[in-house]
Amino acid sequence: MTAAAPITLRTNRVLLAFAVTPFLPGFYGALLFGQPWAFPVGLAVAYPVALVLGVPLLFLMHRARRLEWWSFVVTGIACTLPVMIGYAWMGDVPHLESFSALNALIVLAWGAFSGACFWLIGVAGDSPLRIRDIFDAGPPTS
Repeated sequence: MTAAAPITLRTNRVLLAFAVTPFLPGFYGALLFGQPWAFPVGLAVAYPVALVLGVPLLFLMHRARRLEWWSFVVTGIACTLPVMIGYAWMGDVPHLESFSALNALIVLAWGAFSGACFWLIGVAGDSPLRIRDIFDAGPPTS
């Protein structure tokens, strides 16, 4: 068996992933549940958590050479733990669903989804990736 080549992180792709990925849980939460107020709250929570937990965890994963897709899914779930603790601690808040096991699973699923998206944007593949490649609907430019 031959040893697999170590995965190298491209700084521009990682920065793009950190810019785009925390945007997703708040956006989809607001879109899927029809709660537009959840979007700014989601952004206000997701970006600091990505900075405080996500950056150190990425460095640890890089040092341990654990840059497979599943490790990013687990890291995304780990990044939701402070959100779940805060959600459970707040108790009943007007215009917010009560904390329950189903809501906890939804938050964990959003974390897993965000971790997988981070891997797809920031780590997977060798080609350069730009923000225009993600949001542009037209054919790729060469």
